[in-house]
Amino acid sequence: MCSTLTHRISTPSRLHFTLIDMNGEIGRVDGSLGLSLQYPGVSFDFGPHEKTSVRGGNASERELVLAEIATSSEILDVEPRIEIVVRHMIPPHQGLGSGTQARLAVLSALNHRFRLGYSTSELGSLSGRGGTSGIGINAFQRGGLLLDGGHSVRVQKQSFAPSRFATKAGQPPLLMRIDFPSTWAIVLFIPSSHQGLSGRDELDFMLANTPIPLDEVQATSHIILMRLLPALRELDLETFGSCVSAIQDVGWKRRHWTRPDIEPLQGVKSAFDTTAGVHGSGLSSTGATIFGFFDTTRFDDDEIAADLQSELSRRTDIPGRVVCTRANNSGMHLASAT
Repeated sequence: MCSTLTHRISTPSRLHFTLIDMNGEIGRVDGSLGLSLQYPGVSFDFGPHEKTSVRGGNASERELVLAEIATSSEILDVEPRIEIVVRHMIPPHQGLGSGTQARLAVLSALNHRFRLGYSTSELGSLSGRGGTSGIGINAFQRGGLLLDGGHSVRVQKQSFAPSRFATKAGQPPLLMRIDFPSTWAIVLFIPSSHQGLSGRDELDFMLANTPIPLDEVQATSHIILMRLLPALRELDLETFGSCVSAIQDVGWKRRHWTRPDIEPLQGVKSAFDTTAGVHGSGLSSTGATIFGFFDTTRFDDDEIAADLQSELSRRTDIPGRVVCTRANNSGMHLASAT
């Protein structure tokens, strides 16, 4: 069989603002708030092949895709006869949801290649993801700003654990999905010398820091329900950004900022806080990406990026790159390759 690249799939990445309830006393755990991003994302071309073939990207990206093909083929019970040519991948271990998007993209490619007929919702359930946060799965399926309701302690999840260690928990219910305003943009700082937690390190951190006091869960919930979400509805970017910053100082997110590996990024956060036009600053997931927001009717990407870079050079020597992007309000895209 000749190589034939027939389709292209593109996914968003996501920001994870915080886990909401890491106390569990009320009968649920987890709960998440997050936002889908246009860039970075997973993008690759694919088509039928007589064997597994992965080209493009760098060596680590190809290795990741090969591993996902093997896992996804087993999940779907198909022979991995597919060719994939990598165009873009999400930086791993940076709090942008790279693992979930890669898994769902490869599952979708195999689903399409073998005409299995699964919906994106069914693929999400098969993926083994969503055992802690549902933001990544819902970002893939529909995009936008997302809020999920966590897991029932009685039915789904009896202990605190990251998604990798909670594959049987199932997906949390999606409570709300809102289109993010088209005039609000996102600026990221993606460090090259720092990474977020993963694997056993993430599990150990979660177990060592839970349960958190109930009053901190209540404070986080109050910020989200009575300030952040109304600000989004009322297009009040200044208040929305201040809420993102406030979330960093309470509850689950506060504990990440006290990690010895993340504490040096306080200088990066200070640069966001002092750059004109940037509203709010937050750590995505377990890190290490820092994010903030700006109004595209008042500032353009180059201006924000240059001003933030200038502040970064004054406040920290941590290497990394500044990226301006937009929200993704539609989820993944599958089309004929061109």
